[in-house]
Amino acid sequence: MGSKPAKPVAKATTAPRARTTKPDVRPEPPSGAKRVEGRIPDDGRIADLEAAVAALTQRVAALEGVRSHGANGSGTRTGDEAIRAAVLAAVGELDLRHRYGGLVPIPDVRAELRRTGVATDDAAVTAALEALERAWKIDLSVAQSPTQVPDRGAGIERPGRGLLYYVARR
Repeated sequence: MGSKPAKPVAKATTAPRARTTKPDVRPEPPSGAKRVEGRIPDDGRIADLEAAVAALTQRVAALEGVRSHGANGSGTRTGDEAIRAAVLAAVGELDLRHRYGGLVPIPDVRAELRRTGVATDDAAVTAALEALERAWKIDLSVAQSPTQVPDRGAGIERPGRGLLYYVARR
């Protein structure tokens, strides 16, 4: 019948492609600088960068000093700042001593402050904990099962959040 003749199939006559290696691409040194043994020689830029880093470090230290010593510039800490520093120290010490894994119970922090001689009431400690959380120094964590904690009254009850019972340093 009327079948069409088959078209001849051409064989691939191209040779396999040879693999090419990528050229060694290195950034060119800035204008005027010459490459020596694969490195760009120091033409004073590193010294300039080190001086800029030192100046920025001094500025940051000065700003931290103003913030930690208050606006009056005095070197003494106020009562609230001393309590915050004592709370941070107590959290670090308790976590290290008891290996809490970062979550220190708030009642233990209160007991440690009393043991170390920090004369303050629970309301001041609660205020210091909340201020440290607002300053992003610590996180206050919620007790997953508030009915199972040993000293619920020593935690911090917050409507909408629950019983804040643990402190974690940032």
